[in-house]
Amino acid sequence: MSELLLSLPQYEMVGFQMAARSAANYSMLRARGITVRKTIDVLIGTFCAESGFGVIHHDRDFDLMATHIGLRIV
Repeated sequence: MSELLLSLPQYEMVGFQMAARSAANYSMLRARGITVRKTIDVLIGTFCAESGFGVIHHDRDFDLMATHIGLRIV
């Protein structure tokens, strides 16, 4: 199983710039009256939006932030 996972593309997700963009997105969402319940959701959403990845999810937070941060829902 680990060989299969290791064969998939891997990406560096968290660095200072991504953390700063995520924090800015969180603040912008809060200013618009949107509260994302989990910090990791903002980080994942920001990473995917910035990288051009779509998100498959079962979490309403992604739907709430999608149009505001340019996140594509698949």
